[in-house]
Amino acid sequence: MNRKTGAALAAATLLLGLTGCGENKIPNLTDEQVAQVGEFTAFTLMRYDANHRSRLVDYTSMMESTPAPETPESPEPAPEQTGMDPVDDTPVIGNGETDTSADAEELLGLPEGMSLSCVGHTVCGVYPEGESDFVITAAAGKKLLVIQFDLANSLDAEQAVDLLESDCAFRITVNGKLTRKALLTGLPDDLSTFSGTVPAGGSVSTVLLIEVDGETAENISSIVLRLKNGSKAGTIQVL
Repeated sequence: MNRKTGAALAAATLLLGLTGCGENKIPNLTDEQVAQVGEFTAFTLMRYDANHRSRLVDYTSMMESTPAPETPESPEPAPEQTGMDPVDDTPVIGNGETDTSADAEELLGLPEGMSLSCVGHTVCGVYPEGESDFVITAAAGKKLLVIQFDLANSLDAEQAVDLLESDCAFRITVNGKLTRKALLTGLPDDLSTFSGTVPAGGSVSTVLLIEVDGETAENISSIVLRLKNGSKAGTIQVL
C-alpha cells in the first residue's frame, strides 16, 4: 500500500471514529450519512489509486504536460530586386537581337500590288467619332492616339487582305520616350486585325491606336511605328 492510499484509509477511519462531546464511541449515523461516508471513502480511494482512470479530465494538468506547438520558422526574406520590370511605358533600348530590315508590305505579308502608307494621326477621347455600332473610349485622364493608314491596291482586280493570319507586332513610340503596343480594338478598320477586300485601283482606311496621358497628348513632337515579324523588323516615321 503506497503513501497516498494509506492517507486515504486513515482519513476514512478518522471520519468513522469521530466522537461527540469528547466521548470515545462511534456516533449514531443515519442510513443517508452512512451512504455519504461510503461514497466519500470510495471516491478518495479511486482518486489516489494509480490503476484507476477517471473519465474526467484535468485540463490544467493536461495543458502543463502537453508540449506547446512549435512556432514555425519565419521564411527567409526574398532577395531584394533591383531595377524595374519592363513595361510598355519603358523605352525600348534593345534586347541584343539583330533584326533584318524589311518594308511594311513584307512584314504584313501583303499580296503583290498592295502597299501601306501612313496618312496622318489624330488625338481624341472616343474613336470613331460620330455614330457607330462599336467605339473605343479612353480611360479617365487619358486620350487615344490614332494613327491612320491607307491600304492601296494598284492592280486592276480587287484583292482580299487578311491580316488576322499575320504575326506582325506593332509598337508605337511617342516623343522618343513612351513606347506601347498597339491596342487590339476589334474595330473593323484596325490595321492589326484587318480582314476584307480592297477594290481594284482603290484603297481602304485603317488605323492603329494607343492610349496616352493627357499631358503627352497635348505635346506630341514625334511618333515612330515599329513593325516586327520574327527576325525581321522595320520602322515608319509617322511624325
